[in-house]
Amino acid sequence: MLKILGKLGLLVTALAIGAVWLVVLRLKDVSTPLLAAYGLLLAALVAGLLWPDVLGRLSTRRRVLVVLGISAGLATLGLYLAVVYYVTDLPVLLALAATACLAWAAAALLRGRRAAGGRGARQTRRALLASGAGLLLGVLSGLSVGWAERRRREVLVRGEQERQAALRAPGARRRIADGAVRVFPIHTGDTIVTYGQFYGGLDGWEGPNGYLRTLLDKAQIAVPVYAYLIDHPRHGLMLVDTGVNWEQAHDHDGYYDHNYMVSRLLTQRDEYRMNPEQDLRVRLARLGYDAKEITTVVLTHVHDDHAGGLRHLAQATVVMDRRDWEHGTLYPYSFDLVKDHLSFPAFDSGAFGAFPGSQDYFGDGSLILLPTPGHSPGHMCVLLRLGTGSVLFMGDTLYTLPHLATGQVRQMTIGGADTIHQIEAARRIQHLLASDPRTVPLFAHDNTRYQSGSVSSAFATGRPGKEGLRELRAHMEAVLTPDWRLRPGHTPRFVPPSSGTRLGRVEFR
Repeated sequence: MLKILGKLGLLVTALAIGAVWLVVLRLKDVSTPLLAAYGLLLAALVAGLLWPDVLGRLSTRRRVLVVLGISAGLATLGLYLAVVYYVTDLPVLLALAATACLAWAAAALLRGRRAAGGRGARQTRRALLASGAGLLLGVLSGLSVGWAERRRREVLVRGEQERQAALRAPGARRRIADGAVRVFPIHTGDTIVTYGQFYGGLDGWEGPNGYLRTLLDKAQIAVPVYAYLIDHPRHGLMLVDTGVNWEQAHDHDGYYDHNYMVSRLLTQRDEYRMNPEQDLRVRLARLGYDAKEITTVVLTHVHDDHAGGLRHLAQATVVMDRRDWEHGTLYPYSFDLVKDHLSFPAFDSGAFGAFPGSQDYFGDGSLILLPTPGHSPGHMCVLLRLGTGSVLFMGDTLYTLPHLATGQVRQMTIGGADTIHQIEAARRIQHLLASDPRTVPLFAHDNTRYQSGSVSSAFATGRPGKEGLRELRAHMEAVLTPDWRLRPGHTPRFVPPSSGTRLGRVEFR
């Protein structure tokens, strides 16, 4: 009985590990039919090793290993090389192969000593061949370390060359210094997400089930990633969020190796895309600014599509909620250079409208930090006063303008109390916008005409003025009713990709 229970335990463990591996491969876009066939092969191998007699002609574990084990091993290696392999893996793979050869040599040598006559001589020859192969692979592993590093450096050098070319391209602006507060949207590339992750929060995309669906669902869209530059006459140059950096988009596997292979396995290799003109440093320079002049970065939250640009802002003070620093999902490589000059607001400036707590960061009412937990433990929104009105930087509390209709459009939420907190934050934002017609929302991922048309036009010079703010409010009122419902023609729908394309798109009907 105990033997049967032990085998069942091994079976469950092996199947669980196999299921995780299949999910990883699905995340890497391996087709479902191929995964099904591969999964059956793995299941047959495990079952055959535990109960070899169930496979009929493969009636011994040795035969199972020879027939199914070699097939499964080659299939696993092939899939790994096809969709997971990264250049820095080469020394590790060679080292593992060397270890396997040396282990085989040791086993053959032991068998040779026990065997007599010609059989013992054959085992000894095999041991010598295997040990020679192991030593050769070990040497190649050591030599490949330098080669792998050079290959990665070539990628980074090519990126720097493209960035320099973008900096030299004609059409750069001169910085305007007239004492006015200016705000510039900075498009730092796009992120590839599932449609349900972005718009399916009311259709079951919540909590663990939602996260599992993001791994398996391939109905994907591209959405922009925005940071915002603030040129303030009293407080200097600031950024609200920093977007993604070049390495995340073009050396994704190398970038996330800084957080070990687990992060690389559980992220999509092409989850970000960015052209040279969208590099944060290039965008700032094209507007007449230098990234080294940024003195303050306000992070709405620590997720890496908002914090990746910190790699280029080592001199800045980074303002963020302490709860995100202590409990949020963050990648150390993004924070390496700024971790010693973080600023954590206490939110002790009193209530602000519907918000029970706030932080008047500079003490003059120019920049108000508002806690909006839910999307992350310490998410916050940022209110900036312009003189002619105010802008509210939303971060990821709400992804787009239609998401203000919280009863009709919702992004994926964490679930439980976090979902409740996020919806509460959204309602406080609704109250703030309703109570002040001179305040306009600015989003980090808006893929609607509000961002690409109205916001881009109003903030083309960084200074929207009263008329620009009125036009943004008019756009908002054309999309949303006073009770925060979508007007006809503004409900999102997923449009599957056309032939030859991988990404779908969003229509509003």
